[in-house]
Amino acid sequence: MDASSYSYEGDVCIHTDPATGYQYQWNTEEKKWEPKTSTETQVVANASTEPKYEIVGNTYVYKDENGRLLEWDLSAKEWKPKIVTKAKRIAKNPDEEFDSSDASDEEKLLEQKRSVISHHVCVNSNGVRTYTDPSDGTIFEWDEDKKAWFPKLDEEFIARYQLSYGGNAIAEPEPVPVPEPHTKKKEPQPKLEKKQASEPNWFEVDQTKNTKVYVTNLPSDISEEEVVEFMQKCGMVEKDLESGKHKIKLYRDENGQVKGDALCTYIKVESVDLALRILDGSVLKGNTVGVERAKFMLKGDYDPTKKPRKRKKKDVEKLKRKQEKLFDWRPDKLRGERSRNENVVVLKRLFKPEEFDVNPAMLLEYQRDLREECAKFGHVKRVIIFDRNEEGAAQIFFKTPEEADRCIEVLHGRWFAGQKITAETWDGQTKYRKDETEEEKSARLKKWSEFLTKEEQEESDD
Repeated sequence: MDASSYSYEGDVCIHTDPATGYQYQWNTEEKKWEPKTSTETQVVANASTEPKYEIVGNTYVYKDENGRLLEWDLSAKEWKPKIVTKAKRIAKNPDEEFDSSDASDEEKLLEQKRSVISHHVCVNSNGVRTYTDPSDGTIFEWDEDKKAWFPKLDEEFIARYQLSYGGNAIAEPEPVPVPEPHTKKKEPQPKLEKKQASEPNWFEVDQTKNTKVYVTNLPSDISEEEVVEFMQKCGMVEKDLESGKHKIKLYRDENGQVKGDALCTYIKVESVDLALRILDGSVLKGNTVGVERAKFMLKGDYDPTKKPRKRKKKDVEKLKRKQEKLFDWRPDKLRGERSRNENVVVLKRLFKPEEFDVNPAMLLEYQRDLREECAKFGHVKRVIIFDRNEEGAAQIFFKTPEEADRCIEVLHGRWFAGQKITAETWDGQTKYRKDETEEEKSARLKKWSEFLTKEEQEESDD
């Protein structure tokens, strides 16, 4: 430490930087060195005497005796080493190796250009930075948004531009003609001759999938049930998924009389081969029956409305399960196991159908009361009330036969709404639902509409 650089002015200690001549005074309260005079005055003064000071942006930089580049920090009021960001060199060829010597030369050249520009940068009273080109005297202004220098458009610049190039200084660019896109004309393609529609003729379905047979010379007094019984000697006849009827079609004339031929659909393809060997040429009610594989012919024009509706995936799977169950060798129930219909209890003499005509809401009350009462005997899955049944019948579905037995034991012979009810196990076949006629249906709907209208009027009066 050189003691000659320190001096005192009264009680204040002054330090003079031997490299820059800049003076600092010691602040005893904050325990740090502070510039003796205003920052701008000293730096400007030093910049006038020391040519190595450079103005960069809104601050100053200089190199000390050791060649270090220092920058004045306005917030900390002290000199700090300047951080130089090195620009990365982008290789034009991706396979080209990077040479550090080239990068250092480029950085030196860039630093020299910045140093030259910084000598000619001035800041006016409005805070706008300007740069004067030493070669031709053109004045440029710094655009802070675009981070670039642009020529200052004043009268002097316009006069110099006209002197150099002539014409208007700011000329509108001539429109560049845009060439019309070259469209390749499409050559007309030769028209393809329409194929003539072939006449309707016989065609055969794939033998591995065809389960239909055509039966001829049947008796005129035969019924569909008799045809099913005759054809099932060679295999099971398929049933319709919706109607549950066998797929046997007896052809009839305009008067509804049997013509003597029929179409039969088996479940298995193997049944077709058996029918051709066994049933073809057999005698039925005195007639020699003929059996052959079914063939089909298109008659008339194509009518899309007659196309059979495509089955849903779940319907196809349901049909497949039913067919597999028909060929399953396992019994429906094991030895000693009770049938499913024994889970269902049939209650009779619960009501009279006329009650629901007077008050349709009684149907819901009966259903709710039965569910609550039968829940005492086990898990009730479903309650069905046949409101048009003359015997006043209802079915209660339990989870197990034992729960149904307890229900029958308690409710059989019990009095309900002034009547002695009966409880028994469902036989699995009896149907208690009664189909009403159109007149009965319209009368019932009319009464139901009157009942709803009456309720709305009572609610509005309240």
